[in-house]
Amino acid sequence: MSLSQNDIRALVLIAGSEEPATPRTLRDGLDLQRESVSRLITHLVQMGLAERRGQEVVLAGTSPAEAFKRLYFSHRASPLPEILSLRRIELLANLDRTPRSLEALAAETGIPSDTLYSYLKGFLWVGVVSRTRRGKAYLYSFNFKLWTELKDFVTALLEYHLQRLVPREALLIKSYGDNVLFKSIRPQDATLTSFSAYEDYGIELLLRDNYYTLPRRELSLQEVFIHSLDSAWEHSQKLFCVLFYLKNRDKLEAIDHPMMKDLKAVLQGMNIIGYPTLEDIEDRTDLYDIRL
Repeated sequence: MSLSQNDIRALVLIAGSEEPATPRTLRDGLDLQRESVSRLITHLVQMGLAERRGQEVVLAGTSPAEAFKRLYFSHRASPLPEILSLRRIELLANLDRTPRSLEALAAETGIPSDTLYSYLKGFLWVGVVSRTRRGKAYLYSFNFKLWTELKDFVTALLEYHLQRLVPREALLIKSYGDNVLFKSIRPQDATLTSFSAYEDYGIELLLRDNYYTLPRRELSLQEVFIHSLDSAWEHSQKLFCVLFYLKNRDKLEAIDHPMMKDLKAVLQGMNIIGYPTLEDIEDRTDLYDIRL
């Protein structure tokens, strides 16, 4: 999920050219061989940023390409190839308004600390990040005031990439930055999650749809629960969530999710529209050996 400096230089040439760009003009502008330009164009097409139109190469009609145009016209004098190349997109995706230390960002991104420091140093120089000091540590946060279009581009590019993971016949439920949650009637080559994984924890359900996440990976109980909360659009699904919570309460008490307040209120006997009543819950607890 990275772009090279030549990728970004090519996008700048395509966006800023007075005449339609062609493989030849890109070769001349980038000083690359024919084969290198061909691979570069193919990569940009795969990333949803460019498309071939006859002999021309144009920006694609996708959300990330549109976001790049806004970024280019807002910051065309800035060194965009140096800001966006290599693993900098991963760092930009993790930076937000919450100040975080270099060590925390390294843990979140998996980028080596030395490389990360070099990236942050460059971002400071062009104002992409702000830096504050807490004790002996420096904390970094994204500078939305100056670089909103940059954040919009990175977000659009990551969302486009994640949505392409979802099979065409499936329905995307939510993307989480580096993974997606979706449901499908057909079996998929993906990791079962949400209500489809409840059977592994002693709650067997008869489902119409299968719930999955990609990329494939081993999930924690907490991830399965969060996926089910995000999947719970119907009354019966919220009942499933309550039952799963009760069966694993000691491991899920600290979960931070917008639905948790209502879920816990229901268990206190409150009636909340769209949620099961305490009586509904009591009718199912014996079936799954659950105690209120």
